[in-house]
Amino acid sequence: MKDTIRQLIQQALTRLVTEGVLPEGLTPAIQVENARDKTHGDFASNIAMMLAKPAGMKPRDLAEKLIAALPADEQVSKVEIAGPGFLNFFQNTAALASRLDAALADPQLS
Repeated sequence: MKDTIRQLIQQALTRLVTEGVLPEGLTPAIQVENARDKTHGDFASNIAMMLAKPAGMKPRDLAEKLIAALPADEQVSKVEIAGPGFLNFFQNTAALASRLDAALADPQLS
């Protein structure tokens, strides 16, 4: 799931560079961690805080633009901004349950 979120963030960053919101040449190491507090989501990233200064923006403003640029993914139910600009990702439990059911039904995994 962390890899999926990294890919979504990378796609959003690419879109923001294309739209001129972010400067070209930024190659951040996109960090996605398990959320410490599950009320704040399942996963969190500090990418907006990492890129705010090079982008010349406030972290929360950049976080808003990143959320708007994120492509939809069935595995993510929602994304929220917390604190100074953390992106908190909530996993879609129905999609997770569906994937688990499919794995349990796979005869090769029995």
